[in-house]
Amino acid sequence: MGTDTARAPAADPGWADLARVAAREGDEEAAFARLVESHQDRLLRLCERMLGDVEEARDGVQEVFLKVYRKAGQVRPQGQVYTWLYRVAVNHCLNKLRRRKLVRFLRWESQSRTDDAETAAPFDPPDAAPDPQAALEARRRWSVTRRAIAALPENQRTVLVLARFEGLSYKQIAEVLEISEGAVESRLFRAMRRLEATQEADSSRVSRKEG
Repeated sequence: MGTDTARAPAADPGWADLARVAAREGDEEAAFARLVESHQDRLLRLCERMLGDVEEARDGVQEVFLKVYRKAGQVRPQGQVYTWLYRVAVNHCLNKLRRRKLVRFLRWESQSRTDDAETAAPFDPPDAAPDPQAALEARRRWSVTRRAIAALPENQRTVLVLARFEGLSYKQIAEVLEISEGAVESRLFRAMRRLEATQEADSSRVSRKEG
């Protein structure tokens, strides 16, 4: 019974690979390559959404994995490896935003004016509507929503990204951000209220214009 409990955190094979990286006994490169292959796409998507820039996100992911390599021997196996990786990535992105004194994703506005795939918005756009007019209106509403997300306080925006776009549960977000599930729920609620208020104001403005 005690042995099974002690081994429980190792259920995620990623912890074993991380331990090999930390041990530096000759197989750390292969173990690290497995970690990168398993999680790089997910972390790249997260960094794109946090930083709002594809190229900067790619650089960010490389820096995150470099931190992971260096800190492999400092982490205590608990839960899933990707939760710890998310924590490293989120903290890295937040620090990057603070260093450049940005609390908004300023590039989103310029990205919303182009269809160039290379500068696509970091959040997935709404599905294209069959009616061109409806599609244009959907893009306009999405642009308004993106700017509203950019204007959210940093802590609310981070929770929103992890919950609504990354699909993490309250428990997982709490582990990533090292806060309580109650704090997660509260921040997400306030973020959604702000977005709803923005969308309602936009709808009223459009109605008055059409009237």
